[in-house]
Amino acid sequence: MSKPQAAPAAQPSLGARSLAQLEAAASTARVLNLVAVARDWGRAPGYRDQPLFRSRVLNTALYVKQRLPAGPSEGPGVTTRIFLPRATDALGLGGASLRVGDDAWRERLTEICGGDSPDLQEDFRVLGAVNELPSFDAFLLREHLRRREIEAAGCYVPISASELQGVQGFVINEVAQLVLLAFGKGQDPTQTAKLVGAILSAQNDPRLEPLRRTFGLDEEAFREGVFAWKAFLYYKRAMAELRTTVQIASAEIGRMVLLQPCPPVIGKYVEAGQDRICRALAKETSEAAQILAVYDTAFRDLTEKGDPRGFRDFLTAAPSLFFGLGDRMG
Repeated sequence: MSKPQAAPAAQPSLGARSLAQLEAAASTARVLNLVAVARDWGRAPGYRDQPLFRSRVLNTALYVKQRLPAGPSEGPGVTTRIFLPRATDALGLGGASLRVGDDAWRERLTEICGGDSPDLQEDFRVLGAVNELPSFDAFLLREHLRRREIEAAGCYVPISASELQGVQGFVINEVAQLVLLAFGKGQDPTQTAKLVGAILSAQNDPRLEPLRRTFGLDEEAFREGVFAWKAFLYYKRAMAELRTTVQIASAEIGRMVLLQPCPPVIGKYVEAGQDRICRALAKETSEAAQILAVYDTAFRDLTEKGDPRGFRDFLTAAPSLFFGLGDRMG
């Protein structure tokens, strides 16, 4: 397949400098950088045999989570913008972009990819799954793709063994009380670890059936609730480190000074920007903590008071709460 061409005139263009800077950032919670994946892993068998996207255009693009403007609807406030470089080995040439959900975005993307095909329809399914998440956190993206039965090579969403062990250990400590409550005191640590593995699994696991019956949820609602619960646990673990990072970053931003000579108008602009960024960091962190507190309260009522109603309500609301939490954490 030929390299991606510029989109029709109606499609906004992306500046060469912006595209190069975006690619240099590598993959983050906001950016899924398949240009870098192709560069670093393009010769690996897994990259070729289990691609994330079948279209070369989409498999060598950059994906960025982008907030939508506030509107009257109550739909998700985050979507995915796709940046399509004119040449992946020369990002300075710039490229084009489109945003999932905009008018005729499917038609424009089909044209850029060279026309409709079964492979492209499968890519649209994968893109739909990617767009369902509020961020590209590697652990959650991998788990979400698996539960949508999308198996891509590990190089597309790399997670270290230490990171996996850290998440598993945190979840074991977090849900040990719940395991005892639901399954009785006869569970040994090995069995508890297996049950935690069932919670972390991307597939339905019959070992979770007692939990589902305890909360009185149908299978679909329970499955979606458990995935969102897993996301809350992941973000709760990340929050402790994030708080420290935000404090350090805010302090560093506040200490930044401009070298003289500097026009007064520039100095005022920078000072206002420093204050605005620090206030925004504090606001996002506070709002994320407030959403996490919904889970903490429900879990405490369940494990300390033996009242499952609050946690049942949490599991029901968790999929929508997860979107706002993931956006703020990202």
